[in-house]
Amino acid sequence: MGRGQFDERLEKEKRLVEHEGHGQSRGVFCLDNFINFYGLVKVCLKVSGLWARAHRNYFDIQVTQNEVCLPRLPQAFDGYRILQLSDLHADFHPDFASCVRNVLAELECDLVVVTGDFRTCTFGDHSGATQASLDILSDVSAPCYAILGNHDFLAKVPALEAAGMRFLLNESVVIERDGARVQLIGIDDPNHYQTHDLDRALAGVDTSECQILLSHSPQTYQEAAKRGFDLQLSGHTHGGQICLPGGRVVVHDGTSPRHVLSGAWREGNLQGYTSRGTGASGLPVRLNCPAEVTVHTLRAAYPYT
Repeated sequence: MGRGQFDERLEKEKRLVEHEGHGQSRGVFCLDNFINFYGLVKVCLKVSGLWARAHRNYFDIQVTQNEVCLPRLPQAFDGYRILQLSDLHADFHPDFASCVRNVLAELECDLVVVTGDFRTCTFGDHSGATQASLDILSDVSAPCYAILGNHDFLAKVPALEAAGMRFLLNESVVIERDGARVQLIGIDDPNHYQTHDLDRALAGVDTSECQILLSHSPQTYQEAAKRGFDLQLSGHTHGGQICLPGGRVVVHDGTSPRHVLSGAWREGNLQGYTSRGTGASGLPVRLNCPAEVTVHTLRAAYPYT
């Protein structure tokens, strides 16, 4: 990922440990540095009678199908399926890993991508989340690529890579199919750590080929569009997690505009998708915002006119 970004990330990880995770929150979530924000939300859900329903929703993981027509996609990749998991926070509840694994057992895909936030806490021991993540993916045979989120430390990378996952930390890899190629690019967390480096990630990339970007937060959408990416897959926002009827986001960290917080979106010729997240953070609840695993089916298409 580059020595400068590596050192900067380690220093920020150290500060999070020293301050027990405080200092990451932005926007409305910064209140959690002063009051028990999630405790307040829990009380509101219980008083309103919505707690039991919201907790059940946490385990009701939906499969979302998203078809994407990409003008530069080689014909050989038409119908190629990318399974996206995001924001697993896999150690949050002991029953969560088996729940996700059961959902994945019914799906077929050609590639798996995990767009960050493997664990719940932003500091401390990561071994529980690492093991739960491995359990979730234990029956998946497709190649798996991943990036780190703002909840993740670099220390978890060796164990997950030893199990067969490949992390893209400001790096790229060529995906081949029947002699055709697609470029898969992954950047480090642009949200809290801000150690993403698109120049480094794109080094050696043939920019005439179709390019898919993995970015934990959708906030990179404008830069990705300017650089000519075809598709960006992100997470981080949880789609709001606790939303008003119709899925309208109540609170978010303010780093991205509302139109890129959930689902499919477009910026110029860039197409994007922001996952609502597979897990949950803060509280094991979801309201008007189902958890998801997403199957992106790529389609070759003629250029836009």
